[in-house]
Amino acid sequence: MRRGWLYVVGVGLGVVLWTGARAGEKKVKMPTEAEMKKIEGAAPAEAPAKPAAPRKVLVWGHLWTHSPNAYAAAMMEVVGKKTGAFEAVVSEDPEALLPEKLKDFDAILMNNIHEQTPFLPASFKELSKEEQAAAKEKEKAIQTSVIEFVRGGKGVAGVHAATAACQPWPEYGEMIGGYYAGHIAGDVAVKLDDPESPINAVFGGKGFRTNDEIYLFRAPYSREKLRVLLSLDLSQMDDPGKRPDKDYAVSWIQSFGKGRVFYCSLGHVESFYWNPVFLKHFLAGVQFAIGDLKADATPK
Repeated sequence: MRRGWLYVVGVGLGVVLWTGARAGEKKVKMPTEAEMKKIEGAAPAEAPAKPAAPRKVLVWGHLWTHSPNAYAAAMMEVVGKKTGAFEAVVSEDPEALLPEKLKDFDAILMNNIHEQTPFLPASFKELSKEEQAAAKEKEKAIQTSVIEFVRGGKGVAGVHAATAACQPWPEYGEMIGGYYAGHIAGDVAVKLDDPESPINAVFGGKGFRTNDEIYLFRAPYSREKLRVLLSLDLSQMDDPGKRPDKDYAVSWIQSFGKGRVFYCSLGHVESFYWNPVFLKHFLAGVQFAIGDLKADATPK
């Protein structure tokens, strides 16, 4: 439903506000009522850590850029509300990432953002040189805001295509932990690289199989910088043959300045968002990014 520059999209438990003119110009697959009931049923009843204070997470990303985006946004709204771990505020407005608005949040979820320059207007190439210069200046201000937000002690989490985005922006790659360099898809085996981590507690010390799109990563990805939580178990599946070091991470955490980072590459397939095991893993990672769940992020 269009209201001037505001697009209102119902997602079951409530109303998510998607700001910006472009939202109404793209086809977006929204969760059905039946799928929303699956997400609500799969969401944990309680969070692994008690929030130290009321928490707010900015769920940021253009809704149309990747097929799982609306599902991830709905999942964050449902999980935050059901567990009381945080309030999810969903937006695709780049100005929501500027300091005066971002200061009210404890963490950002980069929701499958996928685009290389997500903070520039879609009409950038049609703008005058003066307008382009102003847009680039605002883009730089947003980039600086996000980096300083996390370095200053807040958190950022990324789901799936968050590592495919912003490849011309090196600081983003350092913050999120690596950049997309291809993928495989299908049934895979996953092992626990850090079975003692509270973020992995839901797996009970055991690996698992899943059917999803699995990302492969390039620099700055490195185990010398990251605490890898999950990776492909090549003792239970064929080597994809994409990395000489046979290192195929699936999720990780790291410290970034005074802040915290959690990333999980799972989440391309819609059923991820109503898998109760994965939702507990993801919630724990988000709570780590917020700062409520303590976990060792020392590279291992």
